[in-house]
Amino acid sequence: MTHHDSAYILMDAMKLRLVYYPDPILRKPSAPIKEVTKELREAIPQMFDLMYGHRGIGLAGPQAGVPQRVVVANIFGDPKKKEEEKVFINPEILDRGGVMAEEEGCLSLPGLSAKIRRSAWVKVKYRDLDGQAWELQCEGLWAKLFQHEVDHIDGLLMVDKMTAADLKQWRPLLQELEEDHAAKREPARKRTRRVEAAEL
Repeated sequence: MTHHDSAYILMDAMKLRLVYYPDPILRKPSAPIKEVTKELREAIPQMFDLMYGHRGIGLAGPQAGVPQRVVVANIFGDPKKKEEEKVFINPEILDRGGVMAEEEGCLSLPGLSAKIRRSAWVKVKYRDLDGQAWELQCEGLWAKLFQHEVDHIDGLLMVDKMTAADLKQWRPLLQELEEDHAAKREPARKRTRRVEAAEL
């Protein structure tokens, strides 16, 4: 039995939960998905529920304790707009260009927001739940979302891309999250406002 097999047994046996910084799960690059299994299909609705419950617009597998290269998203963050729900299997950025620096937040870092330097546009490829391959080029919020989420499945967090000044400013919050994790408790600080970022 592999680590990923045991993870799926855990997924099947209990409700998924949001994973917070500095949980080591967030630092492990996720495994490519070779087959869309029954367990993964059952995890997808729970991932959407977690995303909506925490006022996000995107969520990567590791943030739900799913060690796979899967991302769910609804750019409007509105559970009533089911037609806007997207599932990306093995998303990969093929090309990118331009520069933008906009405010981002992260569901795994509740309460934190900072300007992150990103590419202004990206070209991505992925598969859907039916195995169909797609490529698209996007800019703006979608470009930011893909970059943020692909970082997650690669084991990277937005704190890795923050400036030294921002890291210093947010150090007290990061310390709080570290203390909460060490004590095995939910973060004491909640998101105070919505940040239009890949939440991710």
